[in-house]
Amino acid sequence: AVGCNNKESTAFKEGQTALENHEYDKAKKYLSDVLEQDSKNESARCMYIQATKMSKAEYYKNKGLYDKSLDNLDGLVNLENGSQKIKVESQELKKEVEKLKSEEEEASNIRKEVAKKAVEKSEEELYIWQKNQENNSNTEDDDNNQDGDSSDTSIIDNIKNALGGLFNF
Repeated sequence: AVGCNNKESTAFKEGQTALENHEYDKAKKYLSDVLEQDSKNESARCMYIQATKMSKAEYYKNKGLYDKSLDNLDGLVNLENGSQKIKVESQELKKEVEKLKSEEEEASNIRKEVAKKAVEKSEEELYIWQKNQENNSNTEDDDNNQDGDSSDTSIIDNIKNALGGLFNF
């Protein structure tokens, strides 16, 4: 029995070290070994959860899936046992992810506003172009039609450029 406890103690220490070095898969393997020997080891169970949730939180953060990252980090807040170092790091990571999420939302709102203004400008230019078309169809002067055509081309090019920048065409 003493040998088993010593093996469990070594696996526990290795698991904690791996966890605190952000080697989550390695940590889960060691901690899983501890839990196979002693399924009631609350510290090992909590560190296993920390390894799983921190791994997922970092993965989702790197993919830009901030809500999923935050969901995993929220799961770490109420753990009683486990690595204190990881608990502190999870709180720091949560602040970082919340900031990234906020910045992304702000950038998204700016992009939406820019797109809205571009569409409004394009609609205005289209309205002007349509009015020019109506005026040109009421006029028989060839010179005015030629000026209107080049003006039309310019307006259409402006619309294409404005929309092309938004929709990549």
